[in-house]
Amino acid sequence: MRLHRLRHLVPLGAALAFLLSGCADGAEKESPGQATASAKAPATAEEPRTSAPDRGRPWEPDDALQRAERALDAYDDDGSRPERAEAGSAHLASGVNKTFQAPGKRWYRLDITCDAAGVDELTLTLTRGSREQAYGIGCGDREADQFNIPPGAPFTARVETVRSVPGLVLWRLNTVAPGDVDGCADDIEGCGG
Repeated sequence: MRLHRLRHLVPLGAALAFLLSGCADGAEKESPGQATASAKAPATAEEPRTSAPDRGRPWEPDDALQRAERALDAYDDDGSRPERAEAGSAHLASGVNKTFQAPGKRWYRLDITCDAAGVDELTLTLTRGSREQAYGIGCGDREADQFNIPPGAPFTARVETVRSVPGLVLWRLNTVAPGDVDGCADDIEGCGG
């Protein structure tokens, strides 16, 4: 009776050894950092990648859009309870030249980010009336840049045009309560220092 059981276990053991060796061979053939389509996500949470793509990989618009949206979403839990007023996007080839209305009593917060192949920073110029301030906005950063504008007259946001590389700019204009304004209360007037 005991031999009968062993006859069933020997082929099963051989099949198991064959299958396991096949898995090991496949793992050795992969280059470092390469994953297969059936690879599972690690059990521990990883920080989502929001930086620009590696120089060796081509820039992909869908990936760039996802990175930019994650950068804009980075402030969702900051406690300020923003209310969305407007949102939009533009290709770097066309730049941004957008005038916003700013009625009401709540402050406006412009969250803006960019993602482009080989571009680390773009110039954003905020204008209201005769006042103008220029700022650098980081491309591929994990968090969008934020600019506070008090309610009042319309203001314009301009981002330089870059026709030589593919890229995009994403922005959200939110309103926040005056008590939730963080940092400079008026980034068009500027706060010095």
